[in-house]
Order: sequence, then C-alpha cells, then structure tokens
Amino acid sequence: MRVEYKELMEKLGVGYNLSAYETRPWFLYDDEKGISCSAEVRAGPGLEDVEAEIQFLFDDLSDEEELGSVGGGTQQVFLLRIKPSKDGIWSPCHLIIKGESYVNKIHDWEGKGCGFFRACIEDIQMSVLPDIDDLIDTELQDDKRGGGKKGKVGKKKPSINPNALVGMKQ
Repeated sequence: MRVEYKELMEKLGVGYNLSAYETRPWFLYDDEKGISCSAEVRAGPGLEDVEAEIQFLFDDLSDEEELGSVGGGTQQVFLLRIKPSKDGIWSPCHLIIKGESYVNKIHDWEGKGCGFFRACIEDIQMSVLPDIDDLIDTELQDDKRGGGKKGKVGKKKPSINPNALVGMKQ
C-alpha cells in the first residue's frame, strides 16, 4: 500500500490531515468489564512518521494476566507505523497485533492493518469494546493468492491436446 497523506488519514479514520505532533484520540470505558480502550493516531515531529495504536487498560490486574498484558495494567493490542518515502508517498513499515508481527505474513498486510484499526475505532464510536480476536478473524484474512499462510502451494500442470497444435510435425 502506497498512498498520499490525505488518503492515509482517511484509511485510518481520522478525517483530516494531522499536523506534526498532533494526535487524534478515541476512548471507551466498559464499566462492566473494567476495561478502558484507548486508540490514537499520532503524527511524529516534522511528519517523519505516523503511528496508530490501540491499548487496553485494566481496572483489575488479574484480568490483564488472563488477556496477556505487558504489565502495569496495560496491554498494547495494536501498533502500526507508517513512513513517507522521498516522493511523499506513505507506506506502512510495522504492524504488530497482540505481540505478533503481521509484516508480509498475509497478502496486503498494510491495507488490512488499516482496515483492522478502522474497525476497532468504529466499535469504539458505537460504544462497544472491540473484540480483538474476532476482528483478527474477520479483518486479517489472507484471502488473496500471492502470499501468506493460506496462499496456494504448487503449480498447475497444463494439459495439451496434441490435435490442437497447428503446423507442428509429429
């Protein structure tokens, strides 16, 4: 995925161009589960990079251990880092979800990473705590040929009808 800055902001659900050091946050607190979900897109100094991140923060520290937290009541669920090239076109360089890198593991990992982030913030905007495992299953499917875990293996052998060959000596 190689896109201009404005299109990148649209793919991440920001809706406008961030300036250097600017952040677009989303936040949801689920009082039944005692979990806060924080999502943000932030632009680096001088627009040298853009990061999109989602974190869960836990009221009860026993829940964080169960869900694989990094400690201190916080679990980083998603991190996408995007950098510009010299021609001003932006392209993702890192995608980590629940501690696992998805770089080059599925076809169109860059676009699907943006789609995953956008699906999470859509849930947050509807006051629903994102179900990360469900979103991984729906948003990060490797449904195209050309790479990843579910890509086709092997080559198809062509079948040739000798009678269809025109002008060839037998």
